[in-house]
Amino acid sequence: MTWKALDWKFFATIVFTIAGLVIPVFIWQVDLASHSLTLRLVSTSPLQPVSNIQNLQISLNGQNIESPYLSTLELVNTGSKPVLSSDFDTPLEIFVKGGAKLISAETSNTTPKNIPVKIGNAEHGASVSPFLSNPKDSITISVITSGPAPEFEPRARIAGINEVGYEDTSREKTSHLKTAANLMVTTGLIFLYFIFLPTGLRGQRFNVPRGLAIVTGTLSAFAAIATARPAFEFVDAWPYAGVWKFVIPFTSYVFLAYFALRYTMALRRKGHIAPFRQ
Repeated sequence: MTWKALDWKFFATIVFTIAGLVIPVFIWQVDLASHSLTLRLVSTSPLQPVSNIQNLQISLNGQNIESPYLSTLELVNTGSKPVLSSDFDTPLEIFVKGGAKLISAETSNTTPKNIPVKIGNAEHGASVSPFLSNPKDSITISVITSGPAPEFEPRARIAGINEVGYEDTSREKTSHLKTAANLMVTTGLIFLYFIFLPTGLRGQRFNVPRGLAIVTGTLSAFAAIATARPAFEFVDAWPYAGVWKFVIPFTSYVFLAYFALRYTMALRRKGHIAPFRQ
């Protein structure tokens, strides 16, 4: 089949075939991720003074605290469906690990306001009583521990949730591999800029070598992925964000692929694209 014979019916057949394979898998994945709770470590900071001052002690409720740490945790409904209080088979427990000891845990804020949730305290960690959590609802918990810097682990038995997620957002983790990849893409795009822009401004005809065409397409794909992140973060605030994250990219890519195909066929008819010569 030649490019000229490649009409919209053939293109539509490919699209519907891909959609028939992808959509059932996506619906299954969305249903699995529709119930989700995530515990995030927002910050951890020591309360011990920088300089050791004799006879200076920190106490809470009359109890002296050795090497105290203040940690802020956030429990967020990251799914697309509510988690009912009846879904809890056990309270959600937040275990304190790393050799630290729990001193106190209490709710400092909720979104929306006045979510009726109770925090229990035990030596091994804190427990969160069952409560109704709608999508995007969050509970901020202030935790005071003694000993070394604490580590946390959430555990619970909740219907529809295999395990409560945990994220440490208290410090940015830089990936050397990601930094190197971003640097390579940036360098490559600047390189292409100095090739194509001067050629276009001078009105010169430029036959793109096969290797340069492959490099250009690859770099464009990586750049598109990198710049798409803010758009996905914007979609996160929408209702049924999981569905829109599939519908918007899929629809956009189908239209872009169609217009790119039509443009390529037009360039071929005008003689701007020809097979590579051996």
